Amino acid sequence: LAAFPKCYLQEICIDRSMSLFDWIRLAAPLARTGVTGLEIYDGTLASRDPAYLQQVRRAHSDVGFEIPMLCVSPDFTHPDLAFRSDQAAAMKANLDLAATLGCTTCRVLSGQRRPEVTRA
Repeated sequence: LAAFPKCYLQEICIDRSMSLFDWIRLAAPLARTGVTGLEIYDGTLASRDPAYLQQVRRAHSDVGFEIPMLCVSPDFTHPDLAFRSDQAAAMKANLDLAATLGCTTCRVLSGQRRPEVTRA
């Protein structure tokens, strides 16, 4: 069972008034309730620097959490082929990121609400 900081995404990702480390500390008591991990959204990361990513892993393990899942939102529906190709390359980097963080799953949310893109 993992928790996700949905109610804090504005503060963590947009305003940057809360750090990922603040969220980890805030969520720490959940470890006593059966929560075993915290899901990471790539937008919550301040950096992809290997030293920073190791700090993120360590902060989780220090409070008894795993990072079971990385959530990413590539845009595979963009009308520009070159843009979509860049998104595919970024997705490869996200899979590497998931491995670096020790995640066993990478959840991919795509489909950017483009009315001109049909289900087919």
